[in-house]
Formats: sequence, C-alpha cells, structure tokens
Amino acid sequence: MLTEKLSTFFNLGFEAPSPSPAVPLMLGGNRPNRRQRLLWEAACWLLVTSGIFLRKALVLADLSWAGGNLTPGAFLASAVIALAVFPPFMKWFNQRRPSVSLEHFATAFAFGFFLDLAALAAHKIVPHWRG
Repeated sequence: MLTEKLSTFFNLGFEAPSPSPAVPLMLGGNRPNRRQRLLWEAACWLLVTSGIFLRKALVLADLSWAGGNLTPGAFLASAVIALAVFPPFMKWFNQRRPSVSLEHFATAFAFGFFLDLAALAAHKIVPHWRG
C-alpha cells in the first residue's frame, strides 16, 4: 500500500497518450517502457534540482558567479524542495505535452531556476519573510 502511494507520487506522468479506440494497444500503442520512463523521470528530477541549486550561485545584479554558494548542503536542500513541489507541475505539463521532447527537460530546469528566483524576489519584497 505504501509503495503504491510512493510510486504514484514519484510518477511524473511520462506516458504516451493511449491510442485511439480504433487502434488497439498491441497494434500501435507507443507507451514508453518502464526503463525509458524511469530515465526520463530521473533526468527531470536532476534538472529541477540543478535549476534550484545553480540559481543560488548566480548573482543577478552583477551577472557574476558566486561558486562559494554551491555546497553539498545547498544541493541537498534543492533536492528536498524539488521533491516537494515538482511532481504536480510535471504531471500537469505532461498532460499538455504527452510526447517527450527537449522541451520537457528545459522546462524542468527552468521550473527549478525560476522557483528559486521567485523565492528570492519574495524575500526582497517582504524583508521579514523567512523563505
């Protein structure tokens, strides 16, 4: 029961649309196999984590790089944030774009990057906010 709930949570929705009723699954269904789906999901999890993590080193005002902000703790925090917020977004996106493409991977990275950027903006706008 718990493993079923966990697999549902971690499933990002990389499924091809079901074939039309006129074409049975065995004749023309193009669903990704389990290995492909796991690779796509792992790549997207890593990209959203990287987007959050790498934004922390970018100083937007100077357009410079602060590599000192890239710590193992920051990477772990980025992974935890990705686990918390990414699944609903990616499931929604996969419903609108069922064919896997470069767009899925770029969107995953951009989601993480702009999520962290939005948190930074909220912190600057509301100085007493602890985000």
